Parts: sequence; structure tokens; C-alpha cells
Amino acid sequence: MKKLSYILRDLLRFKGNTFTKIISLAIGLSVGILSFSYCAFETDYDSFHRYADRIYRIGTTEGNTNIPLALANEAKREIPEIELTTCIQERIYPNYIYKKQRFQGGDALRADTSFFRLFSYRLLSGDPRDLQYADKFFISDKLAAIIFGNEDPLGKEVKYGNKLITVAGIFENFPRNGHLMNIHAIHPLIQTNDNQWTDKPEYKGYILLTPGTDPDKVTRQIQAIADPHQSEEHHYSYTLQPLRDLHLKYGWGYTYITLVGIMGSIIVLISALNYILISVSSLIQKTKEIGIHKINGASTSNIFTMFFTETVILIIISGLLALGELIAFKPFFENIMYNEYASLFNTRVLITVAFFFVFMIILTGVLPARLFASVPVLQIFRQVSHGRRFWKYILLWIQFFSACLLLTLLIIFNGQYKTMMNKDMGYTMENLYYTQMYCGSPYPSLASVKDEVKRLPFISNVTFSSNLPLWPVSATVSDPNGQGLFQSCVIHTDEDFFSTLQIPILDGDSIAFTGGKDNVWVNEKFREKLEITGTNATGLVVEKRPITPCGTCRNFHVLSLYAYQEPLTIFRLQEPDTTRSYYLLMRMEQADRQQMKELMTRIRKISNQPDLNLYYYPHVFRAGYESDKDMCTSVLIFSSMAIIIAILGLFGFTGDEVSRRTKEIAIRKVNGASVTSITLLLLRNISLLALLSIPFALTGAYFIGSLWLEEFIYRLPLSIWIFLGGAALTFIVILLTVLLKSQRGIRARPAETLKSE
Repeated sequence: MKKLSYILRDLLRFKGNTFTKIISLAIGLSVGILSFSYCAFETDYDSFHRYADRIYRIGTTEGNTNIPLALANEAKREIPEIELTTCIQERIYPNYIYKKQRFQGGDALRADTSFFRLFSYRLLSGDPRDLQYADKFFISDKLAAIIFGNEDPLGKEVKYGNKLITVAGIFENFPRNGHLMNIHAIHPLIQTNDNQWTDKPEYKGYILLTPGTDPDKVTRQIQAIADPHQSEEHHYSYTLQPLRDLHLKYGWGYTYITLVGIMGSIIVLISALNYILISVSSLIQKTKEIGIHKINGASTSNIFTMFFTETVILIIISGLLALGELIAFKPFFENIMYNEYASLFNTRVLITVAFFFVFMIILTGVLPARLFASVPVLQIFRQVSHGRRFWKYILLWIQFFSACLLLTLLIIFNGQYKTMMNKDMGYTMENLYYTQMYCGSPYPSLASVKDEVKRLPFISNVTFSSNLPLWPVSATVSDPNGQGLFQSCVIHTDEDFFSTLQIPILDGDSIAFTGGKDNVWVNEKFREKLEITGTNATGLVVEKRPITPCGTCRNFHVLSLYAYQEPLTIFRLQEPDTTRSYYLLMRMEQADRQQMKELMTRIRKISNQPDLNLYYYPHVFRAGYESDKDMCTSVLIFSSMAIIIAILGLFGFTGDEVSRRTKEIAIRKVNGASVTSITLLLLRNISLLALLSIPFALTGAYFIGSLWLEEFIYRLPLSIWIFLGGAALTFIVILLTVLLKSQRGIRARPAETLKSE
């Protein structure tokens, strides 16, 4: 208790150093908790499944994850090593009507009866075998509470489309760290044409292997089953993708998690080293009291324990401060990590955080305590920091390196994001709005909706489309003999599409487009592909339909900016014979709140769909790159933390340098040295250290930045000015910090300084 009391008094006596250490450690701990928790969470996807190590998804080496339904069924029958199979269809986004109130069902899947047996999702009630009936479905407990409130959902009927379906079971919300996440409803996968291999593959197939089975052997067997049913033009090489790899290796990718891990490690390292730097810098102040302790009988181990305990106390205080920071900024951190704290901090993550705390205690506690404990008694009245300056220069070099590295990466990441946001898409997004609605019986026709919307004076153009340019479907372009030529994006739309999106027409006319159902528009890239393949434009087939290009439009970018400009086929949109969902795109002159309100009132009334929403197209476009924006935000946070830590460390180092050279500064001033010359003297070593660290930092920024830019098709050129900017910013921050901290000591009166000496 006596030792603890002494440690606390000592911490309060050196309030400046104590505060600096706490802030530095709190920054490192908060960043470390977030970055390492995120990395641990992302690498733990799908581990909660009971048979996670034996579950595989059937994919292809060409990158396709959809398979024919017949392949999974036949593989189950023919391959004894396959214990269980299940197939699902791509997500659907249903709406349900209960007691005349409409509810958005969120994400939903179509799955077969084996789904809950293969995966370890918890079924709260119901029989999985009910997934064989078309009029039944399962919902999550969250969606059940939204639709039915306190009522028992089982057996309740809701309206889905034009039919009534019954709630057959309730499942627990899917865990957030699974590749199938945010699923709130599961509809039956009705297996028809089981033996048809010619249909377009649209199912995802999963298999559970028996224990000890060689996946490569099963892969060869699956390929042998598929080969007889594949043509030479459409031949796929199948592979088995381990369930635990689906999120990163075959999905999200390792780049983001790698960068977060690297930058988080840098911040944690420089935070710990900054603590050590400040501790070593204070050695000159603590030398006498250490010597006095030793004269009074304290052993080396006693001194070590005392200073190590001091570090533990500061780590605990800093940890509480970091925890408060994480709680205070919870919404912000949850947003950039795409996870709620409740989902993020699972058992594995908490164990990772515990190991991280132990690591920080050892790293920051052992070295300073060892240095303090090694001070000889004979040096009580000497300045022993001379022999410790080597440590301080190394630690300061690492901080300068880290700050310059992260500042340069910040310039690169923000530059890349702006490059993408300013990319010319080939059409005008400004003042472009859209909504998604049903048309066709019992809803109104496409033409009637367009006519009504066009009557609004602030609407300049209106068009219907099967898909937005951001999300077109893909199809194979074949010659008259059925030979596949190349892939083309496909959009079904009307004659007002080009004028609404303001896309220039290069040749052709709208009369030909509306004159025949086989007439289509194509873009320049489509024509280029025809020239490359040496194919005539007549007799082509797309989506099993013969097409005749009647005009060419200028290239405008479809899909995301992560993909190259694709060929495009534009079909004439026909009036639907049944209910279908379409996008209504509208260009407004100068939109204001009143006009948008009037527009949505009109659309909801004529469409008989009261829950329609209006979306601003540029906002939806930018939302597709939120992860890149969040990466820029993350780098901004990391670089800001690195600068703050570097400033704190530089403050401690500069204060130590001024204190150590107090007599020298006073004598120089007595001999006529100016404040400027003394300042330059102090800046000399710091500037040299910065210049020695910056080239290494810029090299690291180049390689890390290049790694990140490989994810993009349209990239920011890594010019010399980017790296000069990062170096200049770092150097300016260093100079300003030294000037600010050193001026008080430099401007002190020589008489007072020498008197105290």
C-alpha cells in the first residue's frame, strides 16, 4: 500500500508527463481495440456452424458461384462422400401484407428442406420439411415481431404478391458474422425440371462432406458428373470453396482487412513507443530519486516492480478512457466498421482484446522499468540521459516514419475516392430521380404512369427501365450457329431512355427501335467486340432472342467502377402481361421539397402503391462506394492519431533536449547567439532525423497504396507530387511542434538559468 501511495504521488508530481502518457496510451488502446476486433471478427466468419470445416460451396474456377440445380442433386445421388446438400436462390426482397398493412420483408432467400440441417441456424419453431410447400415460408423472430407484434406468428397468413402464404416456422436472427447475413425470410425452393442442365445456372449449391473426405477427390467427381452435360462453348471447371473462406477469399477480399490491420498495428506500436520515449526522456528528472531509493536499500527488482506497476496503473486509466471514447462515439465507429458492438464483440474478439492488453502492458512496462532499474547509484548527481539518447532517436524515428506513411496514404486514398466520384459516367445524374414500382395487372400500365407523370410541369423527361445502369443483367451474345461470342450487359427500356439520361446517339433512330421487337440499341463497345470477333451484326442472339442492332449510342458506364466498360444491348421494353417490378426514372428541372412531395403523391395515387419511395440517383451511385469512403475516413483517423502521438512524443523529447542543454543555451546567449540561431541548433538533429525517416515512409506508402489501388479499374496516378505533399506535411508538423515547445526554454533569461545551475 505504501508503494502504491508513492507511485500515485509521483504520477501527480509529474502531471505533464502523466497526462501525455495517458493520452498516448488511450489513443493506442482505442485504435487497437477497434482495428484488432474488426480483423478478428472478419476472419471468424461462419465459424459458428457446427460442421463449418466440412461444408463447401460449389463454384467454378471462372469465378461463377451459380450452378445448375441438377448438378447438386445428381452429386448427392452419385457421390457417397457427400453427406448432405442444399441449394438456395439469390436474394429476393419481398413485401408482405397483413391486416391491410404492408411490411417490407428485408432480405429473403429461397431454400430447400436441407437448409436448416446443413447450416447451424437456430430454428425456434416449425418443421424444415415444410419448405417443400409453395404456400409456406419461414421468418426471423425480428421480422415476426415487426409484422405480428405480440401475436403468435405460426399459422398466420400474409399476402405475398397475388397469393396467400402461411408462416410455417420462426428462426433466430442470423449471426452477423456469416456470409448469409441479414436474412429475415426463407421461401421454399420449388424444384422443377430437376434433370434440365440447359437452363441458366441460378442456384448456389452447398455440400457437407463426410469426416476425413478429400475435397479434391469430390471436386473431380463433380466435374465428371457435369462434363457430359456441358457444351464446348459453355464449359465450366468446378471447384469446392470452403465455407470459412467464402467471406474473404471469395467475397469481401483481404485488402481492406489487411490495410486496417497494418495501420492499426502502426498506431498501437507508435503509441507504445511514444510511452517509452516519454519515459526515457524523463529519466534525467527521476535519476536522483532512483538513486536515493537504492541508497535506502531498494533492490533492482524493487525499482523494476515500482515502475512496472506505474505502467499497469496508467494502462488501466488509459483503458477506461479508451472505453469511454468507444462508447461516446459508438454510432460513428459502428458505421465505419459495418457492425454493431453487440455483434462485433463476440467471444473470440474479446479474447483477442485481452491478449492485446497484456501485450501493451508488457511492451510499455518492461523496457522503461528495466532502464530505470539499471541506473547505477554512483550516477545520482550526473545526467545519465546521455547514454539513453540512442533509444530516444530510434523511437522518434519510428514515429516520424509512421506519421509520414499514414499522411501520404491519406492523400492517396482521398485522391482515389475523388477520382471515382468525378469519373464521367457517360450520362447526366444531376436532377435524376427514380422509384421502383409494380406495373401490369392489377397495377396500371407503363404508358399510363408515364403519361400522368409527364403532366407535371417540373418533370422534363420520364422513362421506364428493367434495371438501372448501375445494376444491369448479363447475357451471352451468340452467332446464328449458337457459338458464344462475348458477354453483354442487358437493359430493357423505352424510347425516352436516352433523352432522360442525356446519352448521345451516334447513329440510328427511335422509329426503328419501336418498329420491331427484335430491334435493339447497342453501345460503341458492342460494335468494337463485333469487329474484334469479325462477326456480322445480323443474326445475333441474346437472351435466346434474335436481335438486329438498329442504332448505336455513345458508351456510358454500366455496372460499377470496379469493372471495365462493358458491351451493352438495349431491348425495347414491352407492356407486361403479369405484375412485374420496374424502375421509373425522372429528370426534374429544379427539384424542391414541395415538388418532390407533389411528385410522390401523384405516383403513389396512380400506381396504387402507397409505400413507394423516391431516390436521388447520385446518392445511390455514391452509396455504392461507401466502403471506399469509409476507408478514407479510417485512414484519416489513423493518420490523425499518428500525428497526435508524434506531437506528444516530440513535445517530451524537445522538453528533455531543452532541459538537458539549459546551461549550453544560456552560455551561447551570453556570447551573443540569437534566438533564431539557437532554435536552428535544436532543429538540426530533429530535421536530420525526419529527413532520414521520410524516404522509408514514402516507399512504404507507395507499396501499400499500390496494393489498395489494384482493387480498382480507374486508378489515381501515383505522381511525385503526392509523395512530396506527404513529406512536406510531415516536415511542417514536426517543425511547428519543435518551435512551439522550445521557445520558452530558449527565451529564458541567461542569468536566471545559470543561477539555478
